[in-house]
Amino acid sequence: MDSREFSQWIAWARWFQPLDDTWGQTAMLVTSVLAPYSKQTPDPEKFIPIEDRAPKHPTQIAETLKRIAADLGKK
Repeated sequence: MDSREFSQWIAWARWFQPLDDTWGQTAMLVTSVLAPYSKQTPDPEKFIPIEDRAPKHPTQIAETLKRIAADLGKK
């Protein structure tokens, strides 16, 4: 992707339609699937492995997902 196309995507996201939040959508889906089987309603934010910092390396995301799975297994 060159800088012109990147600029077009930024303009599109700002003025017409924001780009999809795939982590947020996945978190809501997981929450809705787990809700009937949980004593408490799961928090969707706990299923988003990327914090407010810059994007992580794929191995760091995998480690975070393993930690989330381990946390779910404890309860």
